[in-house]
Amino acid sequence: MKKKLFSIVLIVMVAFGCTPNNVKSDPAIAKILDSAGLQGTFALLENSTELFTIHNLSSYKDSAFAPLNSFFIVPALVGIDKGYITHDSSSWVSMDSTVSYTNLIQKIGRAEIMKAIDSLHYGKGIVSAQLDKFWSDNSLNITADEQLGLIKKLYFNELYFQKRSQEIFKKMILREDNANYKLSYIAAADPSQDNACWITGFVEENKHPFFFVLHTNAKSNTDILNKNVQALKSILTQQGFLKGVR
Repeated sequence: MKKKLFSIVLIVMVAFGCTPNNVKSDPAIAKILDSAGLQGTFALLENSTELFTIHNLSSYKDSAFAPLNSFFIVPALVGIDKGYITHDSSSWVSMDSTVSYTNLIQKIGRAEIMKAIDSLHYGKGIVSAQLDKFWSDNSLNITADEQLGLIKKLYFNELYFQKRSQEIFKKMILREDNANYKLSYIAAADPSQDNACWITGFVEENKHPFFFVLHTNAKSNTDILNKNVQALKSILTQQGFLKGVR
């Protein structure tokens, strides 16, 4: 029975790109999250070696959650493709603007949004007809593994959108840019979803990309987003990033 169970686990890990040979766990990550009053999963993928550093592997690959405002990657890319968002105009709004992206989704329309979701194989579920909240009402859910795969494809312009659109979007999510590193991410938090938060993106040092995803639930509903951003930066620092030496 144990051999059969191990075989099933191994098959699942291979299907997600993780094998016993390219996954490592670092207990320091759990300590950082716990000290911030957070619990959840974190994964870091080194592109050149395909090495994963993962905290809470089972949650990373098996547990699906509402994407919250991290879903805005989809309407943003559709909007850029269609000219609703441009690089040099006031239509290029912050990824944190819920109202702006809710309005954009209404403008794009359900049919086009559903086409994008299907084309991207974005998450699972029966998307509700509520065009103002389906990304946060649990009718659409996504795993951390899927989030990481999506952001990696975006970085390499491998999504079905125009290359120009993907390049513009990457500029939209660039949060920090200095001589040592570039840090890009999409972040979303919702107290009504058990204080949930998503952060997914990439850090670049010496022109090498490393992709990450963080999904947590906070013990307190106070300052959820900032707690997660600070926890993310603490993890990246602990992993040797943000110093220009990776």
